[in-house]
Amino acid sequence: MGGSPRVVISTGQALPDMDWTGELDGLTDSWPYLGPTWLRATEKVLPDVQPWHTLAHRARGELALLPGYILTTPPVVDHEPRTYLGWQAPSGEEVCCGAETDAARSDEVDALGTEPFFPTLLLGSPLGYRTEVAYNFWTPTLMGSIVDKLVPAAFEAGIRCIVAPWIPSRRGNDALVDALDAAGASTTFWGYEDFMSLDAPNWEGHLAALPLKKRQRIKGDVRRAEAAGVTIERVDGTDIRPYVARIAELTCLNREKNGAGEEPEHIVGILSALIDEGADVRAYLGYKDGALVATCVTIRKNHRLFPKWAGFDYAAIGERSGIYFALVLDAPVRDAYAEGLRTVEFGAGAHQAKALRGCTPREVRTSMLLSDPALRPQASAWLDAFGNSRRVAFGAASPAPAQPANLPLLGGSGDSGCCG
Repeated sequence: MGGSPRVVISTGQALPDMDWTGELDGLTDSWPYLGPTWLRATEKVLPDVQPWHTLAHRARGELALLPGYILTTPPVVDHEPRTYLGWQAPSGEEVCCGAETDAARSDEVDALGTEPFFPTLLLGSPLGYRTEVAYNFWTPTLMGSIVDKLVPAAFEAGIRCIVAPWIPSRRGNDALVDALDAAGASTTFWGYEDFMSLDAPNWEGHLAALPLKKRQRIKGDVRRAEAAGVTIERVDGTDIRPYVARIAELTCLNREKNGAGEEPEHIVGILSALIDEGADVRAYLGYKDGALVATCVTIRKNHRLFPKWAGFDYAAIGERSGIYFALVLDAPVRDAYAEGLRTVEFGAGAHQAKALRGCTPREVRTSMLLSDPALRPQASAWLDAFGNSRRVAFGAASPAPAQPANLPLLGGSGDSGCCG
């Protein structure tokens, strides 16, 4: 008999049984943050979240995975749905790469309490800052079919809010956004993630192809790092183990400096799991006077490199040492060229500074769907205002007309970035 194989979709599932080698072969082009290795570690370090994944299978070995986690009580701000409506946490923490919030709007959201929002189903990788389907097969209706199955099943399970915080504008994801919107969700601008296509034959050719000002900035970053007395070395794989705790400590200092929060044990758990699984993990270590004062961890998956965690002891190196760029942008790109890779995926954080050094932005959007239809129009208006404030802060194309004066982008230091 002819015809296409049938797609079978299941919601509320555990992770598929797949190790890192299986991910390299079976989820070749998916981000490492969306694979079972990363997500299994996430579930260990976040025991209060309940896995609720959506899986699509077709024929033998054909898989699509949309990660999901149920949050029954208010979590940290990056996973808290109300922050995407402009709500300010009492702790003062800001959603990653946040813009200043409007106090009156925050009070309006706060007045609703938690009942309309919890339990929340967060779609994506909560510690990977990515909402996307990992898949190795494609049909034009795949994303729509996943959402059509997921939304009613989630609401039948008692979910009050579905939030997809970080949907990057990548192949297939427009269909995901369209499907969520068709189900009743609202979508807004969240920010940018940055990447660099390695189109030159080598590092020297890459530098030569850049505009003069960008080339001068990169060379200046390296000179400033050297002048600060910082030397950089790289360690790989199991050789990273002695540095895991310090990497986590410095990364969390960086996150705290930018108004966001992450626990060291989260980073220790996930990084250790990647090492245990044999993932191609590299750590760039910056030393000054014999002390480890700066770190950047990257993950190679097939033809791409993913810088993920960066941390700095600013008391030792100062605010404008140039070490951020030398460690996070320069060193990984040099190595990626030397290995013949195609792309370096830098993620979110320090967008303007990365753009000035040759990175290309990719827009990221947030979608939200409340189970109570009566609340959706107000939530949509709040979400739109939140997106507009971030659009202005990021210097993106013009926002909606009724927009207040520019709101500053928080965590925007030229030597830092809050999420990887």
